[in-house]
Amino acid sequence: MEDLIAVLKSRRLGILFILKMVPLELWDWKPDPTMKSTAQLANHLACSPLAILELLKGNIPDEESYNKLEVTNMPLNAQGFVKLYEEGLSGLISYLKEHLEDAHEMTIKLFYQEHNTSIYKEVFDEIGHEWFHLGQLFTYLKQNGIQVDMGAYYGYRDPDPEILPTN
Repeated sequence: MEDLIAVLKSRRLGILFILKMVPLELWDWKPDPTMKSTAQLANHLACSPLAILELLKGNIPDEESYNKLEVTNMPLNAQGFVKLYEEGLSGLISYLKEHLEDAHEMTIKLFYQEHNTSIYKEVFDEIGHEWFHLGQLFTYLKQNGIQVDMGAYYGYRDPDPEILPTN
């Protein structure tokens, strides 16, 4: 589990750098009517650590509860996305540290799965889920002329140091 916690921590800056760049002008923009808006996608990414934490704790029994978590936590601006992600990640990492020894053996069955899975595998899958949505959000921003690059995506270069990552 320590290796997955390290990956979560190392990906943190890239996610924060992209989340903080979501301008209010793009809040409702969608690349296609069937897709999430920029704000919905950013919120889904920002809620990700909190959602997986609540799933692991057994507090999200169904899709309706999951959707309610996202709607309830929708922030008012990009700095809110950053704060939501930071708080969720901190809680998730604390929870995972409590289960370092039994993460491979301790199994859970989430509402969207047919079979039980280990905490380790679920967190591993969550990292891929975050990367996927981070790539989507990166593309949304690029399509709309927001100045982000791969340095921001990987957390090596802050695309706009004037925008504070948290308030």
